Amino acid sequence: MKANFFTPGALLLLAVLPLLRTPAAQAQRADQGRPANDPFGRRPARAVPGGRYLSHAYAKGILTVAATDGSSLRMRPWAPGVVKVEYFAPGRAARPDSSVSVVQAPNPWAPPFYHPEGPEAGAPRASFSAWRAGDVRATRAALEWPVDGTIRVIVQKNPLRVRCVRRGETLVAEAGGSFRRSGIANGEPGGTGVSFRLAPGERLYGTGSRALPVDRRGHRLELYNQAHYASQNGEPNLNITLPTVLSSRGYLLFFDHHAAGYLDLGKTDPNVLEYGGENLTSLSYFVITGRNQTEILDRYTALTGRQPLPPRWALGLIQSRFGYKSDAEMQQVAARMRRENFPLDALVLDLYWFGGTTRQGDLSWDQPKFPDPVGMMSRLRQQGVKTILISEPYVMRTSRNDSTVRTRGLVGTTAAGRPFTVASFWAGPASILDVFKPAARDWLWGYYRTLRNQGAAGWWSDLGEPENHPEAMRHVAGPTRAVHNAYGQSWASILTEGYAREFPEERVFNLARSGWAGLQRNSVFPWSGDINRSWSGYQAQVPVMLGMSAGGVGYMHSDAGGFCVGGIDPELYTRWLQMASLCPILRPHGEGVPPEPYYYPNPYKSSVRAAMQLRYQLLPYLYTLAWQNTTTGAPLVRPMDYDAALDNAALNEESRMRNEELSSANSSFFIPHSSLSAASNDQYLLGPNLLVAPVLHPSQRRRNVVLPAGNWVDFATNQTYAGGRTTGVVAPLAHAPLLVRAGAFLPMTAYRPSTAQYRPDTLLLRYYPDPQTPKSSFTLYEDDGHSAQALAKKQFELLKLSGSYAAGQTDILLATNGGQYPGQPARRWVELLIQRVAAAPDAVLLNQTALPPGAVAYDPARRELRLGFFLLNPGTVVSLRGLRLTTAPATNSDPETLTLEAPGSRSFGPGGTALHYTRHPAGRADAPVLLLIRNAQGGVVRVLELDGRPGPHALAWDGRDENHRPVPPGVYVAEAGEQHQRLIVTQ
Repeated sequence: MKANFFTPGALLLLAVLPLLRTPAAQAQRADQGRPANDPFGRRPARAVPGGRYLSHAYAKGILTVAATDGSSLRMRPWAPGVVKVEYFAPGRAARPDSSVSVVQAPNPWAPPFYHPEGPEAGAPRASFSAWRAGDVRATRAALEWPVDGTIRVIVQKNPLRVRCVRRGETLVAEAGGSFRRSGIANGEPGGTGVSFRLAPGERLYGTGSRALPVDRRGHRLELYNQAHYASQNGEPNLNITLPTVLSSRGYLLFFDHHAAGYLDLGKTDPNVLEYGGENLTSLSYFVITGRNQTEILDRYTALTGRQPLPPRWALGLIQSRFGYKSDAEMQQVAARMRRENFPLDALVLDLYWFGGTTRQGDLSWDQPKFPDPVGMMSRLRQQGVKTILISEPYVMRTSRNDSTVRTRGLVGTTAAGRPFTVASFWAGPASILDVFKPAARDWLWGYYRTLRNQGAAGWWSDLGEPENHPEAMRHVAGPTRAVHNAYGQSWASILTEGYAREFPEERVFNLARSGWAGLQRNSVFPWSGDINRSWSGYQAQVPVMLGMSAGGVGYMHSDAGGFCVGGIDPELYTRWLQMASLCPILRPHGEGVPPEPYYYPNPYKSSVRAAMQLRYQLLPYLYTLAWQNTTTGAPLVRPMDYDAALDNAALNEESRMRNEELSSANSSFFIPHSSLSAASNDQYLLGPNLLVAPVLHPSQRRRNVVLPAGNWVDFATNQTYAGGRTTGVVAPLAHAPLLVRAGAFLPMTAYRPSTAQYRPDTLLLRYYPDPQTPKSSFTLYEDDGHSAQALAKKQFELLKLSGSYAAGQTDILLATNGGQYPGQPARRWVELLIQRVAAAPDAVLLNQTALPPGAVAYDPARRELRLGFFLLNPGTVVSLRGLRLTTAPATNSDPETLTLEAPGSRSFGPGGTALHYTRHPAGRADAPVLLLIRNAQGGVVRVLELDGRPGPHALAWDGRDENHRPVPPGVYVAEAGEQHQRLIVTQ
């Protein structure tokens, strides 16, 4: 590989930085307690603020401000709605630290209102009429600069602080400005940082994979990728930390550094957000603005790169475990999945394919167990099953490649330049590949190329934080703490760059556990690490997914069913798989407990089968969401306030202020008259048209769902729920609540057990006309499902679906763009399934010609009208005259007042257990006030009083009856109203 192996905009840090202290690395399968020498727990070196204004210069769209202490600031518009701000410490040249994230070049400079892409919609053109285009206005107190049609940068002179104003309102403002830490005293790491003011009620999203509430305000978070074995709800730092914060006020802050750092989101000071990075001599951050999250993430992913299209098979069921140990076992699993009518698209081989834990780094087949890997993968492929192979960055000292990688200098080294041995690695002493070195990248790619040619279809890049990364190790790009966060990014790029060179027509699939800002452009499909097999571990997954979505990562998922520690819990497995079937990636995985669905008894097995098969029916919708992600950065899984307007121009006029006329010390933020609905921690949107409300508590058979405005329709029952409120929805074990946005189109297909059998010649199109949404549309994307050049070569078809509903007539238009792709069917059959229909319509017309009665079928039990036709080019119009709908809201939709949650310990002895519940602020009048403990015969042995105040609560039960005598060992039930939890008293 050539010396300039880094792709443009993804240059890695090449200068060796001072050695930093790091936490002792923790083994994946060992205790994950915080290290005793954790530097994040120490008080940082004193912050030294920047100086005062000295002078400024402006040229070709870049404003540079010199300070009295020798530091400098530099600002420039990067793209529409995007501004870059840089700080350079005293005595340092105005040269930023390298970036592994940014791939977008800055737009050529042009005066305001004359940008090649034009001003944003609604830009107040007259507001800058008194200024010549590009002018910087200097006053005694500040510099004022219109950077585009909507954003103005204001630099306060004393002290130097930057703020961005949008349409007359302060959008984001530095609190204390940029600062530096010397780090000399007490041996603490130095670096740079910056702080910002937070508005009352402002919510802060993103920051990566963290098992915390979706709104991360009030937390202090580490920016250092970490493996935490058996993590559960409440874990603040996991495998992927992102230096991005998305605000509910309509901006995203992206700190473009990969060195170890922190984000203080109002923990130390409730009104201040602070970022700090270790041993930096400069600081770069981007302010990315937009009218909603859609526009912000569009701009952010344009800046850091977008996820290429996945192969269609990646959206199917990927079955994994730790681990399949032979060719015969792989064939047996595939055969049984087919026999039991479960779908299957890929099987994952964990480290046994090369011989087990002590053979990491071999990257060659264990021949006794896999005597014919080419034949095995070929036979599986003929069954519609792809093979995914694991690899790790560790080369064991017992590996056949140990001598090779160490003598050729392909691994991390000591300060003296000798190969470093990680003695504390959980599997035994090992080296770590230096994936920043061109020679190491070439060596590893050589193995990947060979395995791909043998038949491997996808990759699993495990342990890539790296999870045990000693503080004394050096890489060609710098010491551990300087490059640690960039490691996964560099590793993933070996695959994407290799495929682009040698297999440019193939799409890359890489299950990777770690990465950094921009990881999505490397075809990474990340997961949340070694999650605990518990209800707490399961509950963490919605916030984890949404935290990643807000950072531009569209395919976050989990080891469905839970990876480790917990025992067999069929209900937990069922509920987790129901949710996972409506997540970006569906991949059951685990150790110690069988993760394959056929091991579970009915009704759990049949419920999981139904959820998996529904996913395959939704493939046209899911694949279109993948296309949306690739072209706009929209995540597949979205928070509940994703579509809410963030533009403060539309907010209450009474609160409007001319913030630019106020000094930074006393200016006020604009507060919305009615704040946006907060993102939920236990439900999410799957694309624009589906709302997923997973069941997150054992024995729960009804749950509250917060509905956005408009009507929503239960996918299973066709019941209608009025939006803009909290409603109670039934949640039988057979399925979790899934609601469709009224007015929406939902493209589907007939179930087939593999995407290899996917048939684009038939489209099942559900349409949910609604009086409150008289017009709606959806654009369906189709291509061959595997070509990496489909978009570039325009080898795809778009089908625009438009609906118009009125009392007298309903029209549905299906219009194709005429695009063509390999394997495209000559014509397409459409079965239009119109939902919530009260009776057959008076007439049905296809392109103004009445359909015969036999072509239209009405099912009164399902309240569904079905009609079939061949799609005509360039379009087809279906008209229904006299269509009557049943849109009355469901009558049994009062919200639950109380949710009885998983106990602290389901099985317990004399120490007792904690019985957890949450009291909701509004609900049914018959809310329970007592919690009953019943024995196996139904008799009440103890009565406990429930707290009536809203919020989470816990009751302690000591395993004693009303007379304070220990109850006999056995099965008991905690009961509150219609809700119950099973308990086991062991002694």
